Amino acid sequence: MGELDRDVARLLRNRYPEGLERWTADMVMRWDFRESDHSLAPGVRRELAALAAAMPEAGGERLSSYHRLFLDQSFVELTRRLDDVLLEGNMFAAAARPKGGGERGNLVIGRSFFADLGLDVEPDRLVTIVHPDGKYPFASVGWAGLMGVVTGINARGIFVALDPTRTDDALEEGVPLPLILRQILEDADTLEQALEILQAAPARTSGAVLVGDGRQRRAAVVELARDRDDRKPRGDDQALVWATNHMLRESFERDAQNDRIRRFTSSGYRYDRLGELLAEAPVDPARAVAILRDRKGLGGSELGLGNRNAVDNLHLTHAVVVDATAMVMWVGEGPSALGRFRAIDLRHALGRRQERPAPLDDFPADRLLHSEEYSDYKEALEALGHARGLLARGLPEQALASASVALALAPDVGELHRLLGDIERELGDLAAARRHYERYLELVPGRLRDQERVRGLLEELRE
Repeated sequence: MGELDRDVARLLRNRYPEGLERWTADMVMRWDFRESDHSLAPGVRRELAALAAAMPEAGGERLSSYHRLFLDQSFVELTRRLDDVLLEGNMFAAAARPKGGGERGNLVIGRSFFADLGLDVEPDRLVTIVHPDGKYPFASVGWAGLMGVVTGINARGIFVALDPTRTDDALEEGVPLPLILRQILEDADTLEQALEILQAAPARTSGAVLVGDGRQRRAAVVELARDRDDRKPRGDDQALVWATNHMLRESFERDAQNDRIRRFTSSGYRYDRLGELLAEAPVDPARAVAILRDRKGLGGSELGLGNRNAVDNLHLTHAVVVDATAMVMWVGEGPSALGRFRAIDLRHALGRRQERPAPLDDFPADRLLHSEEYSDYKEALEALGHARGLLARGLPEQALASASVALALAPDVGELHRLLGDIERELGDLAAARRHYERYLELVPGRLRDQERVRGLLEELRE
């Protein structure tokens, strides 16, 4: 938790470098979340208090441990105050019928989540098995400090996953979405019960939620927004359903924020690419792993390693495949979706009996992981960091040399082109600066604040 706190603090310092700007952001955050824990059920507040008491290292200079842990559950709302999109996700569910007809196949779900804390930061993956008293046991995939759920499945085969979205609706009092998803896992026995909980949930902000039922072999996506009464699920009568970070329902067609996310971040592109991949072949667990590892663009075009438009941008926070009917979960060990996907027998992990788990096969690491191409990519990121430090120290010539090495190793890293634009501008080569800035805009959708700054620089260079 301490490492994750430091990474987030560094991100905020980079986003708000000026003291007054940082102080204003802090005050706005405090105002947004004043007395917000009053919306939580008493049992949830007691659990937060117990965790805070047991983990004093979660405390900060200005916030109590309890306050910090509450904000950990509210990360979706916190990131809405940033212009940049820091949280992205991909999720899909498939239960295809065999060619001869008959019952649907097993419900297979693929899920990946991305928290943009910097190219050199990849939070530890945490698989938590919870056996709450009087409720259904569940497994959750997340990170340290997350009491709620962004990806999880319970002992009855009910799966949930959350993709953060943005709408024009104002923040209101309510329950953080990860805690609502946890309630589903603890209480829901069927897809219908899970959907009822979502229909009635006093959600604090918007989000797209994938709900699956392994026994019924059905899944649906519910698009939530606090001020919208229409929460009709989509896809519950279809063999395939998927979502990224924008809403598709008619009631969101004129929502400016939702349209901005669809068109100016990677969400719309990734949604279309998932549609292509899911249509290519039946989805079994091996196929689901391959989809989560996809690094190509629409129509199979080449994007280059680390591209934010790719399903696997090489910096995923976690990647998970679940056979919700057979009750097996595979969790990627990292980095991103490249490492081995380790199998977990959910019947054993979530059962009350102490029998041995079934012998299950893992999915091996992607070939890219041990390739020269990936080694070059990692070396390029190191050179990028070195060049950034040199430029900050007022050494643009040396920074250009280091950045040029990175460019030769990995020519399609968006942040590298942003840095090269800054270096060339400092050195007076305005034509080269324009070329790099324009390439940055092509490669890095999602960082809306940075994109606006780069567009402003381009306008200055054209004058």
